[in-house]
Amino acid sequence: MAIREISTKNQSVNFTFNKSKLLRELLVVISIGLFIGFLAPFGMHDLPVFMSISYWVFTCVCGYFIYSPLINLGHKYLSEKFSAPWLRVAISSLIASILMSLVVPLITMIFFNSPINLINDFLHFLPKTLVIGGVITFFSVWQNHVKQQQQQLELSTKVIEEHASTTDTKSIQIEQFMSLLPINKRGQLLCLEMDDHYLKVHTDKGSHMLLMRLKDALLQLEEFPGLQTHRSWWVASDAVVSVNKQNRKMTLLLSNNLEVPVSRTFVDAVKAANII
Repeated sequence: MAIREISTKNQSVNFTFNKSKLLRELLVVISIGLFIGFLAPFGMHDLPVFMSISYWVFTCVCGYFIYSPLINLGHKYLSEKFSAPWLRVAISSLIASILMSLVVPLITMIFFNSPINLINDFLHFLPKTLVIGGVITFFSVWQNHVKQQQQQLELSTKVIEEHASTTDTKSIQIEQFMSLLPINKRGQLLCLEMDDHYLKVHTDKGSHMLLMRLKDALLQLEEFPGLQTHRSWWVASDAVVSVNKQNRKMTLLLSNNLEVPVSRTFVDAVKAANII
């Protein structure tokens, strides 16, 4: 009767409630009550269908408000002793079934004006609440476990696709830019240096001059991790080995032992990048 969400990350049950979730669960419980009431089990086939359905819908709703909180509490307070979620659900359902066996005689008295013999009624209804409550709880937990698995799968797929898309964009950009260099100079991009009307491209294979503006090169590499440190310099983030400061002067030491100046205009951007 309780519907829980099982997290695939830690195999624990997520029991955060919201209004829409509560209404959705109640609709499921009411549907189950309608179905059982229409079947009219346990000798109720002689009763009017409306009476049987009303009794079972009311009983199922009451059961929901007993099973659901107890299963929540079970996951909260039994998680340290019992790591398996299904075991916590089983223990909580057993306790809920015992309580439900005390409530059902009261419901029966309200609907049918029948006398109450607490002990006999408890023993009479306990097996039925164990079976009905246990089956409904099992299918509810299983249904939401499957739903949570699907949500996790969709989220993982989305993250992978986004990562792949970003990676592809970066790869395409760097490949297109590197294709401008001679084959023997293509390698890990370290930095770009503007020299008059030429752009000096530094890689771990050496350097090469291109007839290109720094601004145009940065547009081609806008998705590539790096930052501009000077109006004439751009560095790749993974090429920086250390940050050197002398008085107000700041430079970046790259993996090829090249020192790149950092002008005052870009000091804050370099600090914010936290590249070291």
